[in-house]
Amino acid sequence: MADGIFVVLEGIDGAGTTTQARLLQERLAAELGRCLLTREPSDGPIGMLIRQVLRGRLGGYPGSDGDAAFDRASLALLFAADRLDHLAAEIAPALAQGSPVVCDRYVLSSLAYQSLDLDPAWVAEINARARQPDLTLLLDVPPGDALARVHATRAATELFEEREILEQVTRNYQRFAEQDRERTTRLDGRGPVDQVQRLVWDAVEKSLADRLRVR
Repeated sequence: MADGIFVVLEGIDGAGTTTQARLLQERLAAELGRCLLTREPSDGPIGMLIRQVLRGRLGGYPGSDGDAAFDRASLALLFAADRLDHLAAEIAPALAQGSPVVCDRYVLSSLAYQSLDLDPAWVAEINARARQPDLTLLLDVPPGDALARVHATRAATELFEEREILEQVTRNYQRFAEQDRERTTRLDGRGPVDQVQRLVWDAVEKSLADRLRVR
């Protein structure tokens, strides 16, 4: 049995990756009979720990002055560990059974966000064992628009959700996407949900037509 297709949705906070990942999963499940929807940080034990850090509920090792911010290199290692655990426990088994997998965020997000503070080559190295997606779709949304969406849907922001930071992350996303143009497609994520959904599906069909087996 051939492995299922592995598609990742990427973008800054507020870009709409969660919504578009869900819609793509629904379309693939309708066309192919099944599809796994998942996300990173994962819902596994390491992923749940990461979410506590991102929400400011868990700090770093307390020093003499009290609680410290969580070390960014340690956080990057947690993301890499969560990714390998996620692959082994959920993604790889589904793909091996022929099921498509849609993931909300993956390695590209680590490169884009963690390269703010860390050497990109090191971030790439600690993620080198992660399986490559068949296709990564990067939703381009201006940071100001993305933050407006975040503020409209959530009362509290998370780590990295500041305009200046997201502007840097946007540049990182674009730079790393250019380095993997064979597997990464940038899409305009500014439009209405249904419009972006059509762009996503068109990109999937164009890139993976020979493996979709659409009825």
